[in-house]
Amino acid sequence: MEIAFWKMHGAGNDFVLVDDRAGTFPERDFSWVSAMCARRTGVGCEGVILLSVAAGRGVRMRFLNPDGRAAEFCGNGARCAARLAFDLGMSGAEAVLLTDAGPVAAAVGERGVTLSLPSPRGWRLGEAVRAAGADYICHFVNTGVPHVVVQVGDAAKAEVQSAGAAIRRHERYAPAGTNVNFVSVTGPCSMAIRTYERGVEAETGACGSGAVASALVAARLGLVSLPVTLRTVLGHQLEVDAEPAGGEFRAVRLTGPAEHVFRGTVEYPGTAWGTR
Repeated sequence: MEIAFWKMHGAGNDFVLVDDRAGTFPERDFSWVSAMCARRTGVGCEGVILLSVAAGRGVRMRFLNPDGRAAEFCGNGARCAARLAFDLGMSGAEAVLLTDAGPVAAAVGERGVTLSLPSPRGWRLGEAVRAAGADYICHFVNTGVPHVVVQVGDAAKAEVQSAGAAIRRHERYAPAGTNVNFVSVTGPCSMAIRTYERGVEAETGACGSGAVASALVAARLGLVSLPVTLRTVLGHQLEVDAEPAGGEFRAVRLTGPAEHVFRGTVEYPGTAWGTR
């Protein structure tokens, strides 16, 4: 079976997107999905996004991590999904994405794609965590998926792989685990961010839900003022804005680029990658 796909990126966070209105994508074949995501031997991406239409409700978005397992939400992936749905005529410039974390409003505009997100939940600030032989102050919040935010002096020097992997699997965040963001404040309304992503099990080029978590944690701690511009490890920018509401936040918005890279097809053999 031949499967058409679009390769896209949102601020350097790259994805394979599939028009799955026919419902034929083999999402239960975890090993094949993982092989397709592989950098050297597959298409290469940080997640697979399946698009379909729920009549009268919006665009259904299903997100698969590179290990083949589904995740509840991906901010940059949702922005790419909104852009492709618009380009394919599946929706207008304004749409509702139906994700496993709930409905998310999206708008395609001149500045890129803006998501209107639910208020974050599960705040746990200032937790002392020992991981990878060092002590960290971790700030936890769920922005559709779980995130830990760690403030460092210089994000460029953070031990993202070793410390990120250790915190991601720390018993405090079991059994689901967590994504881990290392951030440094670079101005009154700006930050640098690097993210170790659960499911990818490595640093990613960017993370939209992580950018939201990081900006709102920093705002709640009084380190920055909203809106906040976050610079990713690849030099792209994401903007996070929200309205403070008694120690919480509402009307949360994430804005950034959602760009096409290329289009192609892959062959699904039904047994293993690369064989017919």
